Amino acid sequence: MEAIAKFDFEATAQDELSFKRGNVLKVLNVNCDNNWYVAELNGKEGLVPKNYIELKPHSWFHGRITRAKAEEILSKQRFDGAFLIRDSESTAGDFSISVRSGNDVQHFKVLRDGAGKYFLWVVKFNSLNELVEYHRTSSVSRSQVIYLKDMKAVAETEVYVQALFDFDPKEPGELGFRRGDIIKVTENTDANWWTGMCHGQVGTFPRNYVTPYNHNT
Repeated sequence: MEAIAKFDFEATAQDELSFKRGNVLKVLNVNCDNNWYVAELNGKEGLVPKNYIELKPHSWFHGRITRAKAEEILSKQRFDGAFLIRDSESTAGDFSISVRSGNDVQHFKVLRDGAGKYFLWVVKFNSLNELVEYHRTSSVSRSQVIYLKDMKAVAETEVYVQALFDFDPKEPGELGFRRGDIIKVTENTDANWWTGMCHGQVGTFPRNYVTPYNHNT
């Protein structure tokens, strides 16, 4: 994440970082203190007062979320390349890119060299912003072609389906219904089995037993 310096700042302690108004800083950690961030400028790291800089946030930066949460978010996207960047769970101050690919989510560790440049493979960048822009047209994966694409907003609308056939549960947790019943879908990420509610009961059911239903008509 990047930030623009709003004022000059002269370090008064060894762990602080000096900068001038207009400098572009790489913000490495926003969770270290209520009033200070960890940032980098010209290869040097240090603490900077957050009221002296203005963050340039991006919709793709999700900060301190888990790998599992990233997968949950991206599972709602319907196209390859949907991505987000998050704080690394294994290494403080590092980042990971999570990318939707097919029915899976791939995770890539963002590496840094001794000069503080970011990279995934060979080409290196001065900021995460530059890395993201590059990989919009150059694959983030070496085993398949995946270009980064911004996530789209997922509307939290209610989804209903209508039963095409009778379904009698064969396993615990399955949802029984009759042909013509209207089912409210509560989870539909699996290709074959969805979860829904019908007649006050909640359970899983086969996707091919139902058809979309517009309850507003």
